[in-house]
Amino acid sequence: MPTRPPAPDSLPQYLTEGVPKQSDTDLRALQDWIDDLLEYRQDVAAEDIDAGEGESIEAVEESNGGTVVIKKVSCGKDNCKCQSGELHGPYKYIVRRQGDRLDWEYKGPVSE
Repeated sequence: MPTRPPAPDSLPQYLTEGVPKQSDTDLRALQDWIDDLLEYRQDVAAEDIDAGEGESIEAVEESNGGTVVIKKVSCGKDNCKCQSGELHGPYKYIVRRQGDRLDWEYKGPVSE
């Protein structure tokens, strides 16, 4: 007889106790909703990406684990070359949605 799969330790108790009580139909609906939610978080469109002050977006590419953004940035130091427009970088970021905001995960410099 198969045993019920264990819940991930990171889930709150109300989920680990409540989800197994749901009907198969509700579990499938929940699974579809979770898939849609993950897609929404990872699918950040190019028009959602804004360059901040002292930044230059070089490329935006959709990817499976989030949107890849290549940008150049200003360090903000008064005496730096970037203050006259010669920005640092390019640097790679993975952008995903976190609630109502965008989360930028720095991945390092991009070799040109």
